[in-house]
Amino acid sequence: MKHAIKRIMKDMHLPSGRLCGVPMVVADDWSTEQVVAVTELLQDLLQVIHSRYQSELYAYWKTTRITEFEVDASTDDQGVPF
Repeated sequence: MKHAIKRIMKDMHLPSGRLCGVPMVVADDWSTEQVVAVTELLQDLLQVIHSRYQSELYAYWKTTRITEFEVDASTDDQGVPF
């Protein structure tokens, strides 16, 4: 079981980039109601976090995940219809 969890975590591409830690495994026998309840709980938690820390989150993401660069207009394909 331990090896299966490690394999699942390795194959997952989580937004955090984590490959180990708390196993993110959802049982195959969850009911639709259980899935909906967990999803709603996570959405509520995200809403609360974003409402409190939105500016801090965006500032952090900007410095760690967003690449800023200048566009070289001289290579712009003028006349391309799309």
